[in-house]
Amino acid sequence: MPPKAGAARSTASVTPWGRQERRMDMSKPDHTWYVVADGGKARILVRTEDGLRTRHSFDASGKANAVENADSGVSQLKAPKSDPKDQSEAHFAKAVADYLNEAVRRGQAESLVIAASAQVLHGIREELSKEAAGLVSKTMSKDYVNLPDNELTAHFG
Repeated sequence: MPPKAGAARSTASVTPWGRQERRMDMSKPDHTWYVVADGGKARILVRTEDGLRTRHSFDASGKANAVENADSGVSQLKAPKSDPKDQSEAHFAKAVADYLNEAVRRGQAESLVIAASAQVLHGIREELSKEAAGLVSKTMSKDYVNLPDNELTAHFG
């Protein structure tokens, strides 16, 4: 059975002298949120042993799909209620930024990597709180929202 994410793992290796050596991988779990968005859809991904996996997804209509356990924190995004004219990219970018701001405030994300179309990326960055903006480690002006999780791993490294 594979070890749980964030659990210490024992690895064996052979030294140049032929001795077997065991090392414990005590690396800190990755609490980076990878965000992909366009003008109407967004996904939050987390790194697992198998690559990136979608944790949350939502769209401009307010429909959310929380892939996580409901007890673990933020689980839905409520897009602003407005008429269709107001559901523009700028409003959606603000809703995404608000969601990220709340997650950072709750301590759910320690680092943010954001990939979005240029206009949406600008809107998200403009609306991030000072604390959330300080956690952004990388941004990419790319629209990856429709790529499957297994392909995103290659783009985020």
